Amino acid sequence: MSADNFDHLLAASITHGGLNQRQIAQILNFKLFGNPAGFMRLTQLPIGEIPPTPSSRESLCKDDDSSERLLLQAAALLGEPVGYVQESGGSIINNFFPHRTQSRAATSDSFDTELDLHTENAFHAIQPDYLLLLCLRQDPTSEAITYVASVERILDKLSYEEQLFFLNEPYNFLSDYGPSEKNQRIDIDKHQTVLYGDPDAPFLRFDPQFMLAFSNRAQSLLERLRDIAWSVVEPVRLDPGDLLIIDNRRTVHARSPFGARFDGSDRWMQRTFAICNARYYTERLGKQSRVYGLVTEL
Repeated sequence: MSADNFDHLLAASITHGGLNQRQIAQILNFKLFGNPAGFMRLTQLPIGEIPPTPSSRESLCKDDDSSERLLLQAAALLGEPVGYVQESGGSIINNFFPHRTQSRAATSDSFDTELDLHTENAFHAIQPDYLLLLCLRQDPTSEAITYVASVERILDKLSYEEQLFFLNEPYNFLSDYGPSEKNQRIDIDKHQTVLYGDPDAPFLRFDPQFMLAFSNRAQSLLERLRDIAWSVVEPVRLDPGDLLIIDNRRTVHARSPFGARFDGSDRWMQRTFAICNARYYTERLGKQSRVYGLVTEL
């Protein structure tokens, strides 16, 4: 989609996105005040006519843009909807459904493998503040579950000394992004702490598959943190018309395996990201954009 066409769709989403006043208020309340779970869910939203689930992005044909307008309206309430060059070729709205070639890959196009708990783009200097997932179609046997664990519930199970450790101990966060593709493991010398921000109400970044510890203790605590996060997850099974909004700086999330039939009935999700500091990023980069490549430093 060209920039002009996207701007037209974004403008249409503001006035004809499909959210009612109560739902708009719920999203704004979540943005301003958050909640202990770190996510919110809206159900039975108007997503329009959904065609059979495609088997490839090349065969994707969707004439009704109701779901896209809905997703963009929600993202605009939270901040600025953005995309990444390495995600679906830079599309701001990503469509995810099972791909035969991605069966066991650690991607959103996989289906019969679990995606482990992680923060989205934890290595990126322009990390999304919010992750929005809109369900167009659940998998035929409703197996797929999204798991979310909030930093608040994780902190409840960490000792003061462990919290202090994660506020101060750097880990090497490997890049998931190459020049144009994802699912890489590239050392960009990105040394960051797991907890950051206000020590009394910290943010969280965590992606153990893309983190290297600098000591045995750091590795041991990383594994403990993963176990704790899994112990406090909340499972969310999305139905068609459900919108899941995740605070990406205060949670980690995962997805269970599920089955695929490749007959048009498979799970179909739409996703976008929202950031809250677009003007600051423009100032630092010297360029205005809604689609970012790999940015390691600002």
